[in-house]
Amino acid sequence: MRDVLKVILVFVCLPGIAFGQYPDAVQVLIDDGLKIEARFNAPGGLEGYVGRRNGHPVSLYLMPDGEHVVIGKMVDGFGQNLSAEHIRAWLPELDLTGAWAKLENATWIGEGPGDAKRIVYVFTDPNCGYCIVFREKAKAFLKRGIQLRHIMVGIIQPTSLAKAASVIASQDPVAQLDYHDSQFPRDWLDTPENIPEPLRVKIENNNRLMEALAISATPAVLYRDEHGEVRKIVGLPDDLGLSQAVFRSPE
Repeated sequence: MRDVLKVILVFVCLPGIAFGQYPDAVQVLIDDGLKIEARFNAPGGLEGYVGRRNGHPVSLYLMPDGEHVVIGKMVDGFGQNLSAEHIRAWLPELDLTGAWAKLENATWIGEGPGDAKRIVYVFTDPNCGYCIVFREKAKAFLKRGIQLRHIMVGIIQPTSLAKAASVIASQDPVAQLDYHDSQFPRDWLDTPENIPEPLRVKIENNNRLMEALAISATPAVLYRDEHGEVRKIVGLPDDLGLSQAVFRSPE
């Protein structure tokens, strides 16, 4: 019944979305960069919306007067996070069909054999402690014919962009990444003042790719499953996920 209701609601709501007929309180958020993905009937007689902003899932609720919107988490009397359920139920999975080519064309540094039969991409910020943990866990797998490609981004600290730029500009980028890892977190605020514009553009393009793939945190890992489909894990994968999915032995 829930699935049937969902189909009915989508059928009812899609025409308004297709023609951009949003209340002013919602439209002003769209004009500010929010992308609405779905509209549904929310508890309490409210009209709910889910979408993404800079890769982050967002839930919002239009008040009955049609003139005010509440953004954020809705909970019920039992403390259950209804907004999380709304996002799971209504926010469509991002289509990653064309993602692999975009990853290949990004600015990345390779760690592991150059002739690897299996490639894994990870968005890496030099100021990300979990990225360091991920690299340490990955080392054992890189001897099995797997290459890890770091797409360097600068999102966590103001210093991140310059550090990422220094990695891709280095004659030995893996060694430069090792250096930043060894200094973490002592050098969070230490950074060159001047970043050559070409390097800045490359890192900012990587940042934009991260947003386009609806990724809001590092590390974010993308790999192909046994069927060749692109899969995404945002955050540090657990050990089972690393061995059986991300770094699955190349065929």
